[in-house]
Order: sequence, then C-alpha cells, then structure tokens
Amino acid sequence: MKKKNILFLSYWSLREPLTAAAIFPYLHLLSEMPDVERIHLVTFETSQHFLPEVVLDIDKVVHHGIRSRFTWSYALSKVDLQVHALHYLSCLVRKEKIDILIAKSSLAGNVAHLVHLMTGVRYIVESYEPHSTYMLGCGVWTKRDPRYLYANMLEKAQLKHAEYLVTVTHNHREDLIKAGQSPHRIKTIPSITDTHVFRFQEAERARVRSAMNIPQQATVGIYVGKFGGLYYDDETYVIFRHAFEQFPGFHLIILSPSDTSIILKKVEHSGLPMDRVHLATVPHKEIPAYLSASDIAFSTIRPSTVNRYQSPVKNGEYWANGLPIFMTDGIADEYRLMRKGIGGHVFNPDMSDLKEAMGGMASIISREGHRFEIAELAKRYKSIDLAKEVYAEIFG
Repeated sequence: MKKKNILFLSYWSLREPLTAAAIFPYLHLLSEMPDVERIHLVTFETSQHFLPEVVLDIDKVVHHGIRSRFTWSYALSKVDLQVHALHYLSCLVRKEKIDILIAKSSLAGNVAHLVHLMTGVRYIVESYEPHSTYMLGCGVWTKRDPRYLYANMLEKAQLKHAEYLVTVTHNHREDLIKAGQSPHRIKTIPSITDTHVFRFQEAERARVRSAMNIPQQATVGIYVGKFGGLYYDDETYVIFRHAFEQFPGFHLIILSPSDTSIILKKVEHSGLPMDRVHLATVPHKEIPAYLSASDIAFSTIRPSTVNRYQSPVKNGEYWANGLPIFMTDGIADEYRLMRKGIGGHVFNPDMSDLKEAMGGMASIISREGHRFEIAELAKRYKSIDLAKEVYAEIFG
C-alpha cells in the first residue's frame, strides 16, 4: 500500500499561539497513522510583532514558511504573499507528490482551492467557517470590499469542490446539510484540546500567583488571545470592570500577542486597577500554568448572524483546566449549556445584563467540585478523540 504525502496549510505563522493550539494536535494525529509517509506543514509568516519561539518536533513533519517580499507595504505584501504561495505550493505538490492537501480554516481553503485548480490535488478544508460573513457581520469588511468579495467567492467554491468540509460546530453542519450539502462530505470536529496538557495543576497555581504577586486567596480572571476583529476590543474592558466590581480583590491575567502598550492604555482609560492587571506573552506550552492560577475565564466574541458556527480554541483550553467561561451568548455549540450555568455563563450581546451574568459566575465558582465537573465537559466535547473518529472516516 502506497503511503500518503500530506500538505497541511496554515494561514497563521508557526509561532502564532493558534498554530500550536489548533494545528499541532492534528499533526501528531496524522504522524501516528501508519499509512502516512510525510507531512509538509506550510505556514504564512506574516506576523510583525514579537512572538515566543516554538519548537516543532513532530515525527514525519517538515516545515515550510512562506513570506512576502514587500513588508514595507501592507497591501502589496498581501497580494505578493498570495501569488508567491500559489507558485510555491503548486511546485511543492508536484515535487513531493502530495496526495492530499488539508487547509486549516476557510482562509487557507481559499488558497487550497486555487492550488487544486492549478494542480488537480485533492483537498480538505478543516475548521471550515464562513469567514467572510464573520468579517462582514462584525463591521471589519463591507459588502463592496474586495476582500469580502474574493473570500466569499472562494468559500462558495470550497463548498462545491472540497473533498470534505469539516465544520467546528454541529450547528453549521446541520445548516449546510439543510442547504443541500451531502452529509457524507460534511463532518464536524469542535476546536479540540489536549485535556491532559491543559489539566489543572495546584503546584503551578501557587507558583504563578507567587511570581505575579497575586494573593493565593484572590479570585483571578484570565483572558487569552487578541483583541478586536472577531473579538470585542474596547467593550472587553467594560466586561473586565464588572469582574473587578463583583469579586473583591480581583486580579486579571491577560495573555495576548496584541501590542502591550495599547492594552495598558486601555486598561488605564477603563479605570481598572493597574496593580491588579498582569500582562504577558508566553509560549503556548506555558498557558496551562496561567490557567491553573485562575478561577474564571473570558471568551468575548462579537455577535454576528453566524456566531453559532464559531468554536473558539480557547474555550476547550479553559474547560480542560476546569475554568468556567464568561462568554457572549449564542456562540458555538456550548452556549446552550452555559445558558443553564453549565461550564460557564453567557451575557447578552448588547451587554445589558453584565452584572447579573457575572453574579452567575460567582455562583458557579462557589460550588464545590465545579472545577472537576467542567474539566469533564472538555473530555466529552473537546477531546482529541473526536478528531480521531473523523480522521478515521476520512483517511481510513
């Protein structure tokens, strides 16, 4: 039996936290398959800001980074990156005799479809989402924006030509099937998490709190990720303020690759106590320690017409550590549980009920054994075993 050569395409930099969180588990999964010969991971190296170094030490995986030659011009660099990527990937498909291309996200799927047209290579879009509709809904793009028109056109092409589409929520899969897509082609894998790596550790809780000068008895909240775009920006600090008001002596940890100086200005402008807000940019492998040091977590996504299709990677990491999530209502599949106070609490997209919703979070963390119960949710709904089942169907 001929072994497969796989091209795995990421729209993110190798050092972006999302790459380690959302792609590395799949690379491990593929590398363990006996009929896989080689996995070529291709990343778009577009990040200009500081990111921690990442060690990619996964059996059978070879990394290729694609960069633009025009870093001095944002618009020109984007166009050049796309053109360079199409040429590079087409050559790679032919040279390495790639059997199948896996695109992580519909953004990567846009490129994958064009490479498919140029080479005939089969492709799968994993974590397929209507990204153009997200960006339209949150006001980043308009209907006449060339970026929207381009992305929307290629997302529709993926629906027709991808061998498989893997959505991140059952909501999205069900809607695609209702719209006429074949159930055989549409699979679902939620944003998965290594539940063992992200488990709660008491020793790390004490160590991180001591290092950050956070009292051991304080209630601590944590936010992981960027601000803006699909996520609230200025509004997030309003949400943080309600946590400071709800919990006496509250401390906040922010782990973000966003500009630290901008975050600090917004923290100060929002009237949050500067001495109880702790900022850091850390490698993805260190995030579990900071989660262990925390008591509640924030997942503040902008509302949109299709927010039921989103599945934030951070939610699985939060749950695996036993953290209840304070989340915008209507997001992913898990909002139905959180409306009942299971695994966290939701707030209205217009933020009219923040005080009451934060009170719901206080009730959750006061319940004995809540951390264990929430970690069990991660094992049930965010485990890598869910991905193994779908990959067995696709590659079996």
